Amino acid sequence: MHHVFIVNPTAGKGRAIEMIEKIHSRFKKLTDSYEIKVTKAAGHAVDLAKEASTRYCDVRIYAVGGDGTLNEVVNGMANNNAELGIIPCGSGNDAVRSLYQITDPVKLLEVLPLSPSSLIDLGKLNDRYFINIASIGFDAEVVLKTQYFKRFPFISGPMAYILGVFAALVLLKKYKLKMTIMNHGKIEKNVLLTIFANGSYYGGGMKPAPRAKTNDGLLDFCLVDATSRLGILKFFSTFRKGEHEGLDVVTILQGTRLLVESDQPFPINIDGEVSTETRAAIDLFPASLKVIIPAL
Repeated sequence: MHHVFIVNPTAGKGRAIEMIEKIHSRFKKLTDSYEIKVTKAAGHAVDLAKEASTRYCDVRIYAVGGDGTLNEVVNGMANNNAELGIIPCGSGNDAVRSLYQITDPVKLLEVLPLSPSSLIDLGKLNDRYFINIASIGFDAEVVLKTQYFKRFPFISGPMAYILGVFAALVLLKKYKLKMTIMNHGKIEKNVLLTIFANGSYYGGGMKPAPRAKTNDGLLDFCLVDATSRLGILKFFSTFRKGEHEGLDVVTILQGTRLLVESDQPFPINIDGEVSTETRAAIDLFPASLKVIIPAL
């Protein structure tokens, strides 16, 4: 087995780059071959993961960084037979919470090279894959604000997200979306946000989809109606803990395909990467990605 570590040197304010020495130390005890690739720019991890997954027949590719790095690695590995390992070194590290019982990168480095892999589902929004959560609306605006606050020292991922929520409230927007959901028909409404969840967590530990599972063959759709600033504050107090499902403004559905359209551009968040579209096609591909699961 060959092991490829893709390291984002800026992730976690330098935490990821500190793992390089630990990787070398760990593999002194193993006979498997390995290499370390350091990303040089946004999008580079996609190319590195694609190259590794096509060059080697038996390869494990590790994302050493945050959720953005992980998403790039997943997009480089998609439709190949490589196995994914996650060494979380970002500020949020949300995707790993739905997959691993331990999230300490040093402990994971110790166990992952010798642990088995398991198949999980893979989501796709337009041309980009995701293993955790994609969303439209308010929280995409929050991500942009959160990224700003993350630059400040001593501000944790969860705290940066909370500050991002309050900053996004200042320029509150609503989004008129036309949604066609397989087996559920058409829905047209003004929304605060819509979430398409393969995993349960985002925003530094918030739980927007408490029942989502990465291997159940379904995405969880959480549709939140447009509401006032006060309504948003009340909503987020339960949303953070995953206790929002019974609220009047929330609709929870499950499915494998959804189409979103709008006359006006809307912001999209895919594992922390934000873009703007007028059309979004969301699909689920069951049991499509091999992920190394820690043997505890």
